[in-house]
Amino acid sequence: MMKTEYITAPVTALAFAGDLLLTGEGPCLHLYDVTSTEHLQVHQMLTHANIHGIRTAAAGIEVDCWDVALFGQKTLQLVQIRPTENAIHRKGVLVTPGDQHGECEVHDWIWDVCWLLPDQTQGMARQLALALGHNTVVLWDAEAQRSIREVHCQEKCILYCAHFIGSSWSDLMLAAGTVFREVVLWKPCDQKEDQDCVSVLQRITGHQGVIFSVCYHPPTGRLCTASDDRSVRLWQVAGPLQQVLDTGEGVATAGEFELVFEVYGHGSRVWDVQLTQDYIISVGEDAQCIVWNMQGEIAKTFRGHKGNSIWSLAVCEQQGLVATGGGDTSIRLWELPGSVTCQSEAVGTSSTLNLPLSLDDFPRSLASCLAHLFLVVTDQGSLYSYNTATCQWSLVLQDPIYRSYSLLEVSAGGMVAMGSLAGTIKVFFISAPNACWESAVYDGKVLSLTWMGQNADRTVSSLGHLLSCGPEGEVIWWTTHTAAEEGITVQKTATFQLPYSRQRWLTCALLSQKDSTLVCGDRRGSLHCYRKQDEDEPTQPLQSLIGIHGKTGVTSLQMHRNHVYSTGRDGHYRQFQLGATGLQLLKNNRVYKGFDWLEKLTFSEDGEMLALGFHTSNFVVWSLSANEPLLQVQCGGGHRAWGILPSTSQGALFAYIKARAVQLTKGPSISSSKRLILKDSLHGREITCLKFLGWANNEGAPYAICATSSEDTTINIVALKHKPVSDLVVLDTIQDHISSVRCLTVCPQLTTSGSSQCASSPKLLFSGGGRAQLKCYRVSVSSHCDSGGVHKGKPCSEKDTCTHQNMENITQQDRHLPKVDVSVKETKEPQGYRSVDIPSATSDSGNNGTLQEESTGHCCDDPDTEATTSHVPPAVECHIEYLACHNLVERRRRKKKSGAAQLEEEEEVEMRYMALTSWQGRQVDPHSAHLFFVAAACSDGFLRLFVYDDSKRNIQLFCVSDFHHHCVLSVDHFFTTTTDGSIHTYVISGATDGQIAVWNVTPILSAFLSSVRHSNHRDITEQDTVEAGVKVPHTLSTERTKCQGGMNTSTTKDMQDVNSPVPKVQLKSGCLRKTPKMKMESPDALLKKHQSGVNAISIQRVNSHHYLLASGGDDNSLQITVLTVREDTPNKPVIVATATGSAHSAHAATITGVHVLDGQSILTTSVDQRVNMWKYQLILKPTTQCHLSFLYGKFSHIADIAGLECWNDECGQQHIAVCGHGIQVLSPAHL
Repeated sequence: MMKTEYITAPVTALAFAGDLLLTGEGPCLHLYDVTSTEHLQVHQMLTHANIHGIRTAAAGIEVDCWDVALFGQKTLQLVQIRPTENAIHRKGVLVTPGDQHGECEVHDWIWDVCWLLPDQTQGMARQLALALGHNTVVLWDAEAQRSIREVHCQEKCILYCAHFIGSSWSDLMLAAGTVFREVVLWKPCDQKEDQDCVSVLQRITGHQGVIFSVCYHPPTGRLCTASDDRSVRLWQVAGPLQQVLDTGEGVATAGEFELVFEVYGHGSRVWDVQLTQDYIISVGEDAQCIVWNMQGEIAKTFRGHKGNSIWSLAVCEQQGLVATGGGDTSIRLWELPGSVTCQSEAVGTSSTLNLPLSLDDFPRSLASCLAHLFLVVTDQGSLYSYNTATCQWSLVLQDPIYRSYSLLEVSAGGMVAMGSLAGTIKVFFISAPNACWESAVYDGKVLSLTWMGQNADRTVSSLGHLLSCGPEGEVIWWTTHTAAEEGITVQKTATFQLPYSRQRWLTCALLSQKDSTLVCGDRRGSLHCYRKQDEDEPTQPLQSLIGIHGKTGVTSLQMHRNHVYSTGRDGHYRQFQLGATGLQLLKNNRVYKGFDWLEKLTFSEDGEMLALGFHTSNFVVWSLSANEPLLQVQCGGGHRAWGILPSTSQGALFAYIKARAVQLTKGPSISSSKRLILKDSLHGREITCLKFLGWANNEGAPYAICATSSEDTTINIVALKHKPVSDLVVLDTIQDHISSVRCLTVCPQLTTSGSSQCASSPKLLFSGGGRAQLKCYRVSVSSHCDSGGVHKGKPCSEKDTCTHQNMENITQQDRHLPKVDVSVKETKEPQGYRSVDIPSATSDSGNNGTLQEESTGHCCDDPDTEATTSHVPPAVECHIEYLACHNLVERRRRKKKSGAAQLEEEEEVEMRYMALTSWQGRQVDPHSAHLFFVAAACSDGFLRLFVYDDSKRNIQLFCVSDFHHHCVLSVDHFFTTTTDGSIHTYVISGATDGQIAVWNVTPILSAFLSSVRHSNHRDITEQDTVEAGVKVPHTLSTERTKCQGGMNTSTTKDMQDVNSPVPKVQLKSGCLRKTPKMKMESPDALLKKHQSGVNAISIQRVNSHHYLLASGGDDNSLQITVLTVREDTPNKPVIVATATGSAHSAHAATITGVHVLDGQSILTTSVDQRVNMWKYQLILKPTTQCHLSFLYGKFSHIADIAGLECWNDECGQQHIAVCGHGIQVLSPAHL
């Protein structure tokens, strides 16, 4: 059978129990310590259901002992928690005969559970009330585990929510939200002996949608409802009904509910609502938690969850805490307004600073200085400073040269640089403005000034680096020598020339003192690298990345952990490795959709990355780790002059110029922000694919490194810990896809040494998704044992004590790889790692540091002296290197206006990659280790073959096939070896018409590899058709490529003479005009296996001539086929299907994953949330036969299963992972 090793799923239930927070994630109950934010324990409580609700009650007279009722769907489970013993105990009172889990099932969906206080007639027996899905209440005996009484309401309908009011059976009332958009209140104890149903006491109407949540607050007599219509309504109970609700006595009359207010604040449906004495807390589908005051105003808004839903909510009024659990699997704590530790609202409060100016003068430029000053330059050339501690203005200097136009730049050490319209530059300390350096530098105006680092200690001689930019792109590097006694001395160090562009001036710069490399960003959105030279002529750039940040400009350059980070007004921030040849792009990320003006990044001491920029007309400080805003200011947009002091005695101060006045906004201190995150998010939407990358070992604990993709456009590299305690940590995130990521494929960079199972060996990760976007990354993960740290483990040892008979990685890549001895150069280990501390079982989270203020121009220190974020050596380090991107585009003619000339424009193809499979070139040709081939199943009915050249770092489309004429859903590949030792490559594709095609792509690969070897200096010649057996020049060309992320893509045009026959290959333009490529006409074998779409394919080598093909489809069937390779003609193998087997109703819904395992077993998974194990038996002689039989199945708690992946550990134990709305890892029993 199968057992669950790890599961992460949307958090569907939350409840406070003293200092503990109980969470329901799938079938598991998790315990968190609210004070320390530590994860204490996890226990799987339900077998075939997820936990949808948790209800707690004090257990007798014992201190800190809680009775807990867990329920989900039709299942109920009772447990007892004793926090003082740090243990959880099952109560044996609800164990049904033959059910070892202690679960109990009722006949209908459970909406609410209430622990009842014992009445005089009950004695000390504990009882519960259950609210069921058709407006029924069951009185349940906890000791006898049976139903005592079942009461029906006269209003028999389907409920969408239910809420018990009262604590004993005699005064218990049910508020039920019905499908008819109303709330009905009725008392179960009102049932008479001669009555079958209980009449309704009160109806609450007014919502325009179904009721999703009802909450009642007894001390205030208020009732709150949330609905599908996006509204939250507050009702006040008065009169006789109040007496009925509070005491259970009296007779209710109609019309006792008064609507206090109806509020709209959520962007979509509201799922849950809770009431306190002073606030209403609501959560919804827009992933927001809104706190309302009793006047109907928004008191606070919590944003931090990714995706589109917060599913669960819990409030602890005594501690002033709100807990939310989202569909992104994260759990967060928030402080209610008014609590002691509550942070101020992120939206700051603004006021106008009265600057003492004449009537004809007004402020023009503004900048922050040191930790307490704002500097302002006026239209008349006056420089004022505002001291935030004393709240006073002071005149620093007045110079008419800087009238009407003045640039103002301040270094981290308090040095001020000013530039004028006449080309004059002035440099001075803010504390000594009279001891200044001033010179007329340019014939025209100074276009920009940029500081590149400055020592904050002004009492000793120090160096400062200033860049100035003038007309014609002339950039001058100034070195400043400073001392308190001698003043400032400025010397010209070097001159550089910016490449020509319309907006030819500098916006930011970074200096690497290690090799004197200067990195500059300009207003055109380009990055340039310079090396200082002794020549008198201006130095030309060593490297230029033109338009890497679009056309709107680069805003900042910074160095952090030996990596260069750039930001731009295209909303992206990019990570680079600075080497001898310049910048190498590693990652391309964006904050979130709509955050299009990214000004800079800052890094706190604990490693938190903050993004500063503008979203529409708001200035926003955004925490990338917490995924929430820390400060928001309505300032009017990024074109205004502004400055920020992140941490002062008054909090964060943001100043800007608006309507010729200086506005000052006060917000919460950014450096002291504390965000309580009990569990980090995984993905904001459903996970579409999961791929195993390898193993890493840290202090004896093995970690399975996997890559996950999602509909939220991101890819996560995660470390899954198996022993001794299961855990999952996100190591790094890739977020440069512009649409959902549908599929992944992993291709190891095989070498003669090492193992592909080790995560430290580099892997190529190809990702495909919407908007015809295919990307390639190099991923490697190392731990202490890999990097020479403190602990020396053996993650990749070939002499482990465990058996290694099943050591090989069970992937489509390695299962079919023939035995080939090839000498391959060792892959160079990439430089630069992002380290992530993997928490141990006793580690605490929630540590927060202070924000480090960094200037736009930054100076890179030696890596040995760079500050680190932790004194503990990193446990696991993940390195992701961006390699290439391919976008399909086509040229279309369109008219802008009637009668106007037609214009050709490039437009992206509206196509989606559905599945990918990849293999290395050395598996086909020993001399092609730098090439990697990818076969892609496409939604437009094409099967496309790509090649990635690691030496040129580009992806090229070289072959297509439109044979299917339907959406191609799945693809796989395998290898065969003929009698003469040659290797043949086959690709298998399945489409929505139920057909499976087997393609021998060896002739195409041979033709392409031959062209690569012999066509370095020849032009492409176009040829329409290549007939079989004809020796003619063969035309190849690359697909038109648009590179996302600013990578320069070189389009190579090659030609070669094919000296061997190329069967069944035509040269046609495929789907794109003017881009001829090879085309596959018909497959070598065609199998009609399914009635509809073929969603999953897996193939396993049986012997040298037989392969087992398994497929699953929309028709719920599992099909197996034995493919036999016959070689009637030397070196021309033929594929024939010799035997078939099937299970027509293998699942109750669409099969989404199939995997052929070793040991004659097949694994399937489906949308029906079942993981089934099948056994197949092959008889090869005298005739080929195959038989399929069901072994066992396992219910999965992951909804909408979209992917299946399997791998082995070092001891041969298999691990199975399914993904969808979460991840569940299973381990099957040995057969």
